[in-house]
Amino acid sequence: MDSNQDPGGQTGGDSVRRRTVLKAAGVSAATAALAGCSALLGGDGDDGGDGGDGGSTGGGTVSSDPLEAGLLSFTQGAAAVLGQQAVRGAEKAVEKINENGGIAGRRQVNLDVVDEGSEAVDKYNQFIEEGKDVTFGPISSGTHESLAPEIESSQVINVGTDGTVTTLYEETVADPTYSFRFQNYDVMEATTSTLEAIERIGADNIDTVAGINPNYAFGQDEMEIFRTAVQGVTGAEVVYSGFPDLLADDFSTHISSVNSEQPDLVFSSCWGGDASTLLSQAFQRNMFDSIEAIVGPVFYGSADAIDEEVVTGVETGTILSGSRNYYWGVPPLNRTEAGRTFFEEARQQEGISVPTAHYMSGYGAVTAWATAVEKAIDQLGGYPSQEEISRTLEEHAFYTPGGFYQMGQDHQGRGPGYAGVMEWDSDLDAPILTDVNTYPVKSISPPPQGSAYEISSLDWLNSWG
Repeated sequence: MDSNQDPGGQTGGDSVRRRTVLKAAGVSAATAALAGCSALLGGDGDDGGDGGDGGSTGGGTVSSDPLEAGLLSFTQGAAAVLGQQAVRGAEKAVEKINENGGIAGRRQVNLDVVDEGSEAVDKYNQFIEEGKDVTFGPISSGTHESLAPEIESSQVINVGTDGTVTTLYEETVADPTYSFRFQNYDVMEATTSTLEAIERIGADNIDTVAGINPNYAFGQDEMEIFRTAVQGVTGAEVVYSGFPDLLADDFSTHISSVNSEQPDLVFSSCWGGDASTLLSQAFQRNMFDSIEAIVGPVFYGSADAIDEEVVTGVETGTILSGSRNYYWGVPPLNRTEAGRTFFEEARQQEGISVPTAHYMSGYGAVTAWATAVEKAIDQLGGYPSQEEISRTLEEHAFYTPGGFYQMGQDHQGRGPGYAGVMEWDSDLDAPILTDVNTYPVKSISPPPQGSAYEISSLDWLNSWG
């Protein structure tokens, strides 16, 4: 823990005065203008918003002690197909910060990565006992639900990479202070998938739907959101809904049920190794001949593990995938130097054939925290407390080479949703998304909690149709 900070920011008048300075300066609503973090924006800082002079940070009273960070992610097993993308993204962000002198040009960042596959809460608490200044992660929604109350208790900022269950900030920790989430959440990606399927197939052509989703909070949440949204628009009948266990190695029962019902559309939020296994077994059992299309909010997160024969062996347009809040081909790489460099640098990292939205989960979570800390330092003239970082992160807007993002007052990050047709690119030797549609935030997300237009996700979904 940083020795200069006021733990919890609750020691009285000085903390209040500093918080008032932040609000009076409009810090929480301003776009990042940074020094040591300018490299995170993908250029020389000139494209980083209302400043980016590369040297304005007033870090004169900031110590040169390194900052200690911890990341919970899947690093082994089938889930690592997705988790390693987040790890590499976070590592790249930290690398760029440190190459540019560290936070405020003074404080290097050390990133400690641990596997969340077992005893994740214990591992998080170990981070806190070790005095981490900030933590990132996790990937799993179930883990995030367990972790969020611990984060509030520990009073150390955590920026979630994923763990996108809708109820996290509506029920689990409805009034968070230290818990934030960078990535678009379930309601945003399930509605993106719904809109994408309707765009491709047509609402009048979707009479029956089925679902194959992992049997835990994330999969159940995504299926319920999809069902509510698609029935609101099309009135389609759900003819099958199966929930295989997470990390299942046999989807045959569910595939047979789909083949029997022959729905127009299948929705699946399977991810990591589950997504590649489902698609391979569905191909082997001719499921794609029984349906118009399958749409998966996070299929592309498993790009490194999806078989070429599956993508090339089905009719183009049968496999649709979302890509949460980032797809490397939007805007096209030949239009931005920052985007092209970001893509090429990612591909040079171990285990990355193409960077996915989960790569951006890691990169974006670190960037959200780092740019907010530098912004607070710029205003306060010293290293901020955890509470001051929290106040700065609320409504904090920032750029990455992948686009513009904003953290809501409700601690939920929001960015556009992306979805397209999965095809195979022989030059990259990896799947790509073609004819990608971009769905603006207001089309896929209810107004943030705490805003004048606050509405629960369920009530917002029920207004469809």
